[in-house]
Amino acid sequence: MVPASNDATVGPEGDAGPETDGGSPAGGDRTDPGFDEAALYTVVREAVKDALLDVIGTLLLVGVAFVLVVAGGQAVLASGSTATAAIGVAVAGFGLYLAAATLEIVPPVREWV
Repeated sequence: MVPASNDATVGPEGDAGPETDGGSPAGGDRTDPGFDEAALYTVVREAVKDALLDVIGTLLLVGVAFVLVVAGGQAVLASGSTATAAIGVAVAGFGLYLAAATLEIVPPVREWV
């Protein structure tokens, strides 16, 4: 009796056939994948474009928030009066909130109500 080789699989009737990946029948034509490649390309292209725009928007908003925090901190340090210091603290606080809302650490104002 000869054991089956490693490159063959044994079917239900005991016959050995070539191993396939399940994508197409052994030795046959490729089967239809069931989707339109042009539609898939359009969907993937739009998804990538949306993702890139989200990244750019996030970076820009975090940059604006950083500028607000720095400007508010400078206003507090260079303030000659309490009112100027309060405005600086408010600007820096808004910058911190803007960064946190952009990075989804806290919910945006539109979701509070």
